[in-house]
Amino acid sequence: MEASRVKPGFNGVAAAGGSIGSDGSRRLGYTGAGAAVSGGSGRAAPVDACGVALRAFVLAATLVAAVVMGVDRQTRTIQVTITDTLPPLQVPIIAKWSYSSAFVYFVVANAMVCAFSAVAVAASRRRGAAVALMVGDLLALALLFSAVGAAAEFGILGERGNSHVRWAKVCNVYGRFCERAMAAVIVSLLAAFANLVLLMLTILNVHKNSTYY
Repeated sequence: MEASRVKPGFNGVAAAGGSIGSDGSRRLGYTGAGAAVSGGSGRAAPVDACGVALRAFVLAATLVAAVVMGVDRQTRTIQVTITDTLPPLQVPIIAKWSYSSAFVYFVVANAMVCAFSAVAVAASRRRGAAVALMVGDLLALALLFSAVGAAAEFGILGERGNSHVRWAKVCNVYGRFCERAMAAVIVSLLAAFANLVLLMLTILNVHKNSTYY
């Protein structure tokens, strides 16, 4: 009698141990992808040098971006004329990152991704952590690109202004402030692309060790 064909993983037979391919090699299901990365039960996963390097870069870049933006401030003295008979007043005006909700979101998002990257580097060798790290990388990627977009939009507004609503440009006055903010945005954008590459490598790794694709 011909044995019934059952898809591995759905009846619990090969969910943990995987299935035997046509070439005699053992392949793991999606639920066993973490075990494939870890190299078996009870043993730590082999070190992925490329993945660790990318995570270290994302950690360092997001830390630098958050710190550079977080300490960014500049004070300029503006002359204010009240009447023609009185001398102009010297008024100090401060430009600071916390005055912009876009920059605040940028700092918080980069700090969150930096903290996640530190945890991910420590957990990258844990058994069965591949899928959890993949989901975390996806959330980190969304945070970084949204934060970069928000900060870049506010920076362009400060650089060029908006004549339709009569918003004057301010980067001609606060040049150093705008340059530091731009540098932080560029570093964070590099971290976002590195996180994108890392996410693609993780997905390919799970895909390679899965019997359902």
